[in-house]
Amino acid sequence: MSEIPYISIEHVLSHYNLGKLLCCEQNLRGYCNTSFAIQTLMDGKPTWHFLRRYKASICEEELLFEHSLIQHLAHNHTLPVARLYLTREGKTYLIEPCEGTNQAPTFFAIFEYLGGEDRYTWINPHCSDTELRNAALLLARYHQAVWNFQPAGRRAEPDIRGLIPVFQANLNACLEKPLPAELHNPLQDYAPFLRAKFEQLQRLFADSQMQHLPRLIVHHDYHPGNLKFEGENVVGLFDFDWSKEDWRALDVALALFYFSTEWEGQSDGRLRLEEVETFLSAYQQSFGGTTEGFALTQSELNLLWPFIEAANLYVLNWTIVDILSKEVDAQEYGMYLWHGLNAAVWLDQNPLRM
Repeated sequence: MSEIPYISIEHVLSHYNLGKLLCCEQNLRGYCNTSFAIQTLMDGKPTWHFLRRYKASICEEELLFEHSLIQHLAHNHTLPVARLYLTREGKTYLIEPCEGTNQAPTFFAIFEYLGGEDRYTWINPHCSDTELRNAALLLARYHQAVWNFQPAGRRAEPDIRGLIPVFQANLNACLEKPLPAELHNPLQDYAPFLRAKFEQLQRLFADSQMQHLPRLIVHHDYHPGNLKFEGENVVGLFDFDWSKEDWRALDVALALFYFSTEWEGQSDGRLRLEEVETFLSAYQQSFGGTTEGFALTQSELNLLWPFIEAANLYVLNWTIVDILSKEVDAQEYGMYLWHGLNAAVWLDQNPLRM
């Protein structure tokens, strides 16, 4: 059953020039927003679109940020990004106030529908070498497209420097919460290690050498589950919810972590280093002859491993936040928790220079 009544989707559509609603189907892949594939009839032609109801915590400044980025990217013909449809009032989103309550308004947006196959999620992807190279090339094209881009609005979430104290606070709060042993015990056992790692990275990111690394509007959630494929070609890039200004090297590190980390058996948490090399090589080579941006510098490459460590802690923090804020399945979240802990230890014990 959909979370938005059928009549509500029709109400949202009444603010657009997209025709009459024919049918809708909820997309269950997202974790934060509520999304639907909707089909409308316009001038006798049925067409699919993508409707999103944004999470309750988003504010209008953040929506302006995200939508200005999406529209900028959608006008770049080398990027398979869905553009936003404009409402009858000429906005990229619809605001529905909660009349007579203290609740924040609800935001809706309708996008073009991206074709292709949802082949992977963020969990345990195993892409082919060609898929890896094509994904790396697309990330490089994305970075080129935003190299000097200044978005509207503002993203509230701090960059990785500001997030590390948040990780620490969330860990402490989680340790004080009554939890099943399969969640509490690993956190308790690994807390000293994690706190030391937080301090190490915080010192590193505060160093003056970091001031010279390129910063841009990172995607910040670039994984196979946010791509669509036809054959081994990437034909869709989406989900810019977590985009913000941060170090470019962090975006590459987060992608490397998502694409190449093993999830199974005794190798859980380890990077498949041949896939790291494939992705990184394709990313670097894509900057040949471009007028926007440049390949990762030696300074960025030297720091890429600690950025991968930070990327893992960023993902691990999402597990901790969920454990803190809602009832979770202990077996499922135990898997996420051990994955992040195993990765943190392996990355610490196997530092590599890129």
